[in-house]
Amino acid sequence: MPLIEIEHLTHRFADGTCALDGIDLTVEAGAFVLIAGANGSGKTTLLRHLNGLLHASSGVVRIDGVSVAKDPARARRRVGLVFQDVDTQIVGETVADDVAFGPENLGLSRADIQDRVTAALDAMDLTAAADLPPHLLSGGQKRRLAIAGVLAMDPRIIAFDEPFSNLDHPGVRSVLQRMIDLHAAGKTLIVTTHDLDKVAAHADRLLVLDHGRLVIDDYPVACMGRIERHGIRQPCSYRFGGKLESWLN
Repeated sequence: MPLIEIEHLTHRFADGTCALDGIDLTVEAGAFVLIAGANGSGKTTLLRHLNGLLHASSGVVRIDGVSVAKDPARARRRVGLVFQDVDTQIVGETVADDVAFGPENLGLSRADIQDRVTAALDAMDLTAAADLPPHLLSGGQKRRLAIAGVLAMDPRIIAFDEPFSNLDHPGVRSVLQRMIDLHAAGKTLIVTTHDLDKVAAHADRLLVLDHGRLVIDDYPVACMGRIERHGIRQPCSYRFGGKLESWLN
């Protein structure tokens, strides 16, 4: 059974705009999937259906075989979402408090919460910042804090919405390395982006949305010749060398 199953998913906003138009999609456990598209193509809307933040106009989304609409609480334990604007999901007075917020809401014991906080901070290289207020962190550190908060919930799937937005080069490298490490540890990653340069070399699948429709579903390198017609720029490494290179090289 696929980890994620999406059948005929359609979403219309209150003003009648069709954000998603009949999406059919499955994702296997352990995949590293990119979702690319121009602004307004439906990328963020699709992510928010994975854990029930949005409700479909029609169609169904299943995680581990269970409908998200029927059990959104279960879906949110299995799908962690890192927002593009990470400040909206940072709520703790200190870095450690923020990471503890999710496990506390799961009703875990104090010892289990501390174990999860310690592991998540270590994985995101934030242990030294545990007692700092989040507003003192850099942009890259805030992104890693948001990931740590999701990681402490121990989801099977981590979904990133434009994870490199507003980051400088060191911040991009730091966040990308943590994403690669999470994938190597067995997490399923779903990443939206309009800029493939930073991450395409690490993904095993590329989905392209165009005006709410899924128009490409292929290996990243296999579809580079088709993406520009959908408003997506080819990575520089492919454009000038015919291959995809890691941003970490």
